[in-house]
Amino acid sequence: MSLRLLSKPRDMVYYASETLFLYKTLAENRKLPQKNIWEVLPSNNATPLVLAGLAEDSWFGPVASYTADIVSLCLLCRHLNPKTIFEIGTLRGYTTYHLALNSAADAKIYTLDLPENQIDPQLQTTLVDDWHIEASHRDRRYIFDGTPEARKITPLFHDSASFDFSPYHQKIDLFFIDGAHSYQYVRSDTLNAMQCCHKGSVIAWHDFGRTGVNGVSRWLVEFSKEHSIYAIPGGSLAFMIV
Repeated sequence: MSLRLLSKPRDMVYYASETLFLYKTLAENRKLPQKNIWEVLPSNNATPLVLAGLAEDSWFGPVASYTADIVSLCLLCRHLNPKTIFEIGTLRGYTTYHLALNSAADAKIYTLDLPENQIDPQLQTTLVDDWHIEASHRDRRYIFDGTPEARKITPLFHDSASFDFSPYHQKIDLFFIDGAHSYQYVRSDTLNAMQCCHKGSVIAWHDFGRTGVNGVSRWLVEFSKEHSIYAIPGGSLAFMIV
């Protein structure tokens, strides 16, 4: 199989990085304890989830770890039942839409992304971040456009490094960080999230442990020295209770 992938360099890199990611997950060698959502937020009741069957931009594909991520994010939202959600990193709105599908009818969701006229982020970014920025500038359509859930969602446009988070301080129940993946941005976003959350809130991060976006891993391992952070088994979602 590896020989067949030599003619597809990008697929070869993807295969190698995902294999390494899954190996570390199975070996429990990711430097964060692995726990499922229900182990940290126990419930005696079955938890129904709503998953969008989308033909495009779906996390249900050949790489199962992304499926684990979106299922766990929806499960986290259902368990927490947040009234106010804040997300950094909208892109096409895939996770935004799922947060809306799995939250109460009166929930409010704020999702922050770079404005269309800002090409250069204020802090260092990764190569993958730069690709996503270019893609979002080419097409700013959202998956949730025209859906009933769109009324819950307020898109915001600003660089998260200089955004004024003060109106949201102590008001956010669930904060999801999936913006730029450099150490500098993940650190900045996390410290802002801490100010926006209150006791009992949950902060979640995407892409922990993935090769090539190790700014997320580096920061979370460092941050975990003072906070209890968990990584879901088989996926790249990490989370903590404030």
